[in-house]
Amino acid sequence: MKDIKTEADHHIYLSPPRKILNMVLFDTRTTVGNVTNWAILGLIMIVVSAAMLDTIDTYHHLWGDSIIRFEYWVLYGFAVEYVLRVYAARNRWHYMRSFNGMVDLVTILPLIIVGDAFVIVRLLRLARVIRVAISFPVVRSLFASLKGSVRLLMGVLGTIALISVMVGNVIYILEPQTYSNAFEGVWWSVVTMSTVGYGDFVPQTAAGKVLATGLIMSGICMFAMVTAVISVKVGRMINNSGNCIACHHSLSPDYLYCPHCAHAQVQVMHSNIADDDV
Repeated sequence: MKDIKTEADHHIYLSPPRKILNMVLFDTRTTVGNVTNWAILGLIMIVVSAAMLDTIDTYHHLWGDSIIRFEYWVLYGFAVEYVLRVYAARNRWHYMRSFNGMVDLVTILPLIIVGDAFVIVRLLRLARVIRVAISFPVVRSLFASLKGSVRLLMGVLGTIALISVMVGNVIYILEPQTYSNAFEGVWWSVVTMSTVGYGDFVPQTAAGKVLATGLIMSGICMFAMVTAVISVKVGRMINNSGNCIACHHSLSPDYLYCPHCAHAQVQVMHSNIADDDV
């Protein structure tokens, strides 16, 4: 939701209306832009809270129709906001393809879906919560820091899934009296590997308990790998979240002098975590 204005894009000409809208909708460094974006986030939280109240029977009977009407009026407002954002963006195509732009688009999709698509509409409403989350720089920086580790994370999670399927079928073969089907065995293996242990399924035989012990040990190691990857990436993000004002190397904002060129960091360093440049 932030407009990054670098020296490279200052040459892009914006008409006066687009300049004003760009400042209001994207530039959170200005007072009007900051107030506008916080007002939108507040409205989203109100709509999400109203939708949650509508799931309670008492409030549904009292205010159900009013909540639905309110939601649709807000959706119309979001639709207008999305059109204005596309119009005001410095790079329209980039904004529309960006994660923020896609979330903004998904937010207004309930206007298009009509009929008995209750579940789909409910799921699309959750996009508003995502929009609130990505509005905070810390959350955006967290996801940006994990980009380089997606393959590794997918590999570890894929291994966990394969082990769960294999062990789930084995425990079903060993204890068909406890697990009525292989899917229940897979569910048990995932819960056991994560060391959550809901207790809805418990091995009864010695072989099943031995299998569970091995699964717990492997689960601790596998999930520790996931935690380690995320911790390293977040640590690098925290320690290299700025750029030297002279040589532009990544470094921690705490440095008074750049370790690469020894230039004094007397100005505020620019973040090297890029948002969706619009």
